Amino acid sequence: MNRRWTAPAILLLALVAGCAPEPFQRAPLPLLKDVNPQAVRNTFARGVPDRFTSDDTIIIHAPFHHDLAILGVLRVNRPAGTFELVGLNQLGVELFQLSGDSQGETIRSALPPLMKQKSVLLAIAKDIRRMYFDLVPEKDAKIETDSNTVQFTEDTRHGELVYEFGGDPPVLLEKRHEGWFGASWKVRYYDYASSSGRLYPRGIVMDNGHYHYRIIVKNRDLGAE
Repeated sequence: MNRRWTAPAILLLALVAGCAPEPFQRAPLPLLKDVNPQAVRNTFARGVPDRFTSDDTIIIHAPFHHDLAILGVLRVNRPAGTFELVGLNQLGVELFQLSGDSQGETIRSALPPLMKQKSVLLAIAKDIRRMYFDLVPEKDAKIETDSNTVQFTEDTRHGELVYEFGGDPPVLLEKRHEGWFGASWKVRYYDYASSSGRLYPRGIVMDNGHYHYRIIVKNRDLGAE
């Protein structure tokens, strides 16, 4: 499996350069007093919208290469389990279109240089699903609490799926998959927008341990459907 980014793809997408520092800052978490883990889970679940469309700036940081900045239009339908992401350059030219449904992730279209990186595009599509789907742990997940966070852990075939909640009111701060050698992927949520009682993540950082890239999502606009 080829993990290299081709030079044409880099030249096509690179809008900013340099290393990727932590893009967001999290305020100190407040103490959780008399926390009810299931109430935390259920309240957050009620706030997750079923369908939405968001306009985002997406930055992909790959080791030994410049950062890649993309204008993304994402449409999510959680009940149907589907999503569609269109990636544009700063001039509005479509670079790729990724989608996902119950059968998996698909590259609907991509410019020729990017089609040479199918495995990377499909990995990004899978990470989009991880970011926006399955945000609520199962009711029978194992629970651990400390002074600032509530952690839910689910057993999977290949490790553990861990959810961490915190804040006031508590929201999902991090979701990660723990394997034999640490986290194979990790997604952190730094900021949420609230509209009509619904919560929309606005600052997201996804780290992919297999391809060793980072996806940073900065939301510009969003709307429920």
